[in-house]
Amino acid sequence: MLLQGKNIFLLEDDPINYSVILTILRQHGAITTHDYWGDTTLSRLNNHPFPLDLILLDLMLPGQASGYDVFDAIRALPELEKVPIVAVSAADPDVEMPKAKAKGFSGYITKPINRRYFPEQLAQILEGETYWG
Repeated sequence: MLLQGKNIFLLEDDPINYSVILTILRQHGAITTHDYWGDTTLSRLNNHPFPLDLILLDLMLPGQASGYDVFDAIRALPELEKVPIVAVSAADPDVEMPKAKAKGFSGYITKPINRRYFPEQLAQILEGETYWG
């Protein structure tokens, strides 16, 4: 299993995307934690019981915070400043991918995600590489 024992946090507001992504992560051995709203993510991350290996952020969220806002807040936390953060978005990649690169994301995965390749894309990022596609 490509993601065996990896602690992955998912911020995703769409119930279908959330369900699909969590199912794939768990099928490949990941330990998952999640949140639906960017406004509550920091408190969930601050109370997380063990170190995270990867954070997946939707960019378009309901409420006040965007995925970029959440990214900035996460990077301000010393204990999470080195954890890879990946944008997972249905937004136009021609517009958002350059923004995510400039912001410092470790990768960008477009929705709908490819169930077959998604675990491999994440494993690549966990190995210290980036993925933009």
